[in-house]
Amino acid sequence: MPHVKASEADPFDRIAPHYDALMENVPYDLWAQYVAQLALRSGRPILPGEKLLDLATGTGSLALQFAAQGCSVTGIDRSAPMLRQAGRNARARDLPVVFLCRDLSDFQLPPEFDHAVCLYDSLNYITDPPALEHTFANVRAALKPNGLFIFDVNTVQALEAELFTQKNPPGAAVEYKWKSKYNKRSHLSRIRMDFHVLATGEKISAVHRQRAYTDQELRDYLSNARFAQVQTYEAYQFIPPAPKSDRVFYVATAHT
Repeated sequence: MPHVKASEADPFDRIAPHYDALMENVPYDLWAQYVAQLALRSGRPILPGEKLLDLATGTGSLALQFAAQGCSVTGIDRSAPMLRQAGRNARARDLPVVFLCRDLSDFQLPPEFDHAVCLYDSLNYITDPPALEHTFANVRAALKPNGLFIFDVNTVQALEAELFTQKNPPGAAVEYKWKSKYNKRSHLSRIRMDFHVLATGEKISAVHRQRAYTDQELRDYLSNARFAQVQTYEAYQFIPPAPKSDRVFYVATAHT
């Protein structure tokens, strides 16, 4: 059985062909519904024909949900292997999604998007605070005035509790075992991820890093990027986050 050593440079690249199997139990349809409800609550419903930017799109699962609803979707990700799988997924469903290989902290798009989304704690992977500020500025530049930016993050509490330390449930097509270690001084969580693809016997290891950002940091970065009316929610609910919330959704409006 082949085994690939742990990679820190491109932690998603080697798992890309198996990512959809790994995420087979994720309810992307419910995620899309929740995002749509957040947008509706903010007075900016996501309508067919509108342009939506899906940041850190991965294999495009969320992007395809909105494309199926009639949105014009562009997905951005820095992993070329993940985007190749996204393209295959889009072609299989005959959905016209545009996928671009870009780093979130270094992309430029014209101000033509009605909404931007970034889910599954993807922004925590931006471990350099100035890079996250650049990301927010890039998103704001791509949005129309009053456009919405909806994203989620793992909270400080989540990474401190090392919630990434976990293993797969029984019956998974891709077995995994993850071990995380949080550094309070650097605010960084290092996660060693080991995977076993049962269908092929392949074993893959990767090292992921996430940074914990406080609510105030995120609000400051959003304000600096000219976002306003920032609302926060307990994940997948419509109530304010609690002190021990492990995932929080943000809804920010592009200032005119």
